[in-house]
Amino acid sequence: MMEWTHPMQIPQQGLPSQKTRSSVMRFVAFVLSLVFIFIIPWENAITIGELGTLTRAIGLLMTALWVVKILATGKFRKPRPFHMMIFLFVGWNCMSTFWSLSTPDTTQSMKTYLQLAGLTIILWDLYDTPAALRAALQAYVLGAYVSIGSTVATYLAGNPISELDLPRYAGAGLDANELALILTLGIPVAWHLAVSPVVGKKGYVLRVINYVYVPCALFATMLTGSRMGLFTMIPGLLFILGRSTQLKGPYMILVLGSLAVAALVLQPLIPQSSIDRLGTIGSSINERDLGGRVDLWRGIIATFSEHPFLGAGSGTLRASGEIGTVAHNTFLSVLAETGLIGLTVLVILLAMAAYQTLRKPIWGYGLWLTVLIDWTMGASALTLERTKLTWLFLSLVVIGASLGGERDKSSSVVAD
Repeated sequence: MMEWTHPMQIPQQGLPSQKTRSSVMRFVAFVLSLVFIFIIPWENAITIGELGTLTRAIGLLMTALWVVKILATGKFRKPRPFHMMIFLFVGWNCMSTFWSLSTPDTTQSMKTYLQLAGLTIILWDLYDTPAALRAALQAYVLGAYVSIGSTVATYLAGNPISELDLPRYAGAGLDANELALILTLGIPVAWHLAVSPVVGKKGYVLRVINYVYVPCALFATMLTGSRMGLFTMIPGLLFILGRSTQLKGPYMILVLGSLAVAALVLQPLIPQSSIDRLGTIGSSINERDLGGRVDLWRGIIATFSEHPFLGAGSGTLRASGEIGTVAHNTFLSVLAETGLIGLTVLVILLAMAAYQTLRKPIWGYGLWLTVLIDWTMGASALTLERTKLTWLFLSLVVIGASLGGERDKSSSVVAD
């Protein structure tokens, strides 16, 4: 029977209570957040007029519903110090408008950071159970499959992204190196989901999907010809080896044997151009070139030396002309744009995320460390501080750590 709290309120048959309406809004916002996470691995594939990427449109709707839910219920999950550090970092970037070398670029960067900070708060509020977190991880893996399919399609169609170097392939409108990181971040996530307990037929179907993701992601990463991607594979593969020891003997043999067979089947399909490019890692290191990044980094450091404490202004390295270009290194980018102060805040923020994964035994303990290591390796070659990928995974790491005291069946590895 529906309750009406106001003594003068006359109930109307079928009219939902405010609590019911807020629950519905929260549920819809949660579903939209899953769609949002699903799209992130291939967000550049679809744009909607002036709105931009599809994630932006979904994100705006998700945010609107979440805000209405907060206003209706007055309830909000209390942020952690980690979130306070995020807003300190974003605030410092916003303050750099006052001394920026390119105010329009800093203003645009400020808008992006504010949106990403809002995303971390929304995810923190919506994902407060292990089941919800698993749903987010699964959405990411399924979204990464879209990028895998798009990359394989470009390969089969013979449409490399560039003929200037050895031919490379990347789908979903993504840069090859960025795509490689997206896919390799999904490897430990997919494996964690695959070896966790399942419920019902749907669970078994998802388990197979997650197992199959590993060889598919490795194959697509090889197609990108990304030398960085070759390194970011390593943490995920080590995670797989570590978690495999917890599987029951026959099951472990079956799973690892199937992966080995898949690797043997896919290996001949990798184009020689990708193998040749990956084979240049040694010479690139010996020549101290790293794909032209070393000279670029020298220029970035020169920019930093002119503005060591405050930086040149958030977003200015993306400006054209005299100010510079994309840094291809997240830490150097933050250093040059926001100075020693901005980099210090970022490092503290990352250290807080790492600390929360270590302070107590939680489900996914190895998963979150693997994700952080993988992201750090990618951040050393890519400019990731203003990407949804970065703030999504940092949010999931902290959410996962916060659920340490809420262990459920997913804390063990089984072979049912």
